[in-house]
Amino acid sequence: MGLKNIEKYSYSYAFFKLWVKFWHDYIFYRKVEYVNRKNVPRNEHLILTANHQNALMDALAIEFAFFNQPVFVARSDIFSNKLVAAILYWLKILPVYRIRDGYETLKKNEFVFKKTIDVIKNKNNFVIMPEGNHAGFRRLRQLKKGFARIAFRAEEANDFLLHMKIVPVGIDYECYTTYRSTLLVNFGEPMDLSPFYGIYKKNPATGLNKIREALAERMKPLMIHIESREFYTLYNELRKMYRPYGIKRLNLNRKRLYDGFLVDKKLIASLEKVEQSDTEKMKEYSGIMDNFLESVGKYGFGVREFKKGNISFFGIILRTLALIITSPLFLYGFVVNGLPYHIPRMVVKPIKDKQFHSSFKYVLTMLLFPVFYLLETGIFYLITKNGLNTLLFFLSLPVSAIATWQWYRHVKIAIREIKYLYYKTKHPGLFNSVKNGYRKLIDFAGEVFE
Repeated sequence: MGLKNIEKYSYSYAFFKLWVKFWHDYIFYRKVEYVNRKNVPRNEHLILTANHQNALMDALAIEFAFFNQPVFVARSDIFSNKLVAAILYWLKILPVYRIRDGYETLKKNEFVFKKTIDVIKNKNNFVIMPEGNHAGFRRLRQLKKGFARIAFRAEEANDFLLHMKIVPVGIDYECYTTYRSTLLVNFGEPMDLSPFYGIYKKNPATGLNKIREALAERMKPLMIHIESREFYTLYNELRKMYRPYGIKRLNLNRKRLYDGFLVDKKLIASLEKVEQSDTEKMKEYSGIMDNFLESVGKYGFGVREFKKGNISFFGIILRTLALIITSPLFLYGFVVNGLPYHIPRMVVKPIKDKQFHSSFKYVLTMLLFPVFYLLETGIFYLITKNGLNTLLFFLSLPVSAIATWQWYRHVKIAIREIKYLYYKTKHPGLFNSVKNGYRKLIDFAGEVFE
């Protein structure tokens, strides 16, 4: 399965997808929630367009929402190696050539474009990130015209009889780079291309701009879009801080990612009104937020502890004892899982673009953990020569990985709670200063939330 027949169904790809989807949805992320998949019609000519904030992970977020085999596009420079290119074609990724890649390479786009028409006509779902490149902040940037050119030229090539639709998609990450965070993928209602046919036929440039503007307005409600540049940090941090309070206030489900997303959107809309009417107030609370974040970084406790509220020395003692008692389980899990966990973290350290970190971590952990588990199981069998014990050892590996992760997470919680109580009892002035900042921010969010 290569470039020439990239639109065809691949059984080897389908089998491989089961494994990588499992790793993506259940191992790498703690929780993945796909919302409104019913908005993506079956058996139609579609282009799916999503916001682009996290490199390869954005494409995977759409890939694993369905069991079909959509085709993606990526910049051409990653196809320079023939072996890599072959793998990318097998993964159903097409290259896009830009002027920066050399003017002569633009000729290759014509063949790629013909393949996109094959993909669209074959009803595979063609996926493109219309922002063109990724950026690590929660805002929809200006869309490029590439998706619109592909759509209109495909219609032109078929006498405007495809009745193509463009499906906007919003992707939201709890954290771009860490293991075991959460991911929300939100599908919008399909946008019919036919109302733009007349404008495009009369003036192609105007048609491209009109559909670009229309798509942007459809994508923004599906994602966390923070328009403000001056107060971006206040918007972004306050939405995370106030989310549990907003969920409770609206009687929503705190376990459902989409409910948290709705609270975020509501608070952002409320803050936009304040920014328009009272800039000085936004400046005041932006300063409070900056001071609070600085204190959290300096003293090592903050939002989680203030939300919990009922932290006691007795509770910390119980947690510490439980950690001490279970530490042998952690040591075992660390020994058998440490290398496949830490190697990807070491590999990504030199990579300056942090938006690539999760992509490398995902691919490397998905490959390394099975390899290490097989090697360790083989070595164990060579040492013990006991089939049953070897099977038990093999089954213990993923269980110990989960236990080790949870143990380490509780250690970090214990350290934060110890710092919380230390400053509360030994440095009440500093403690109350941080707490007052937190309360002011939460009260401000509660005041404007409507």
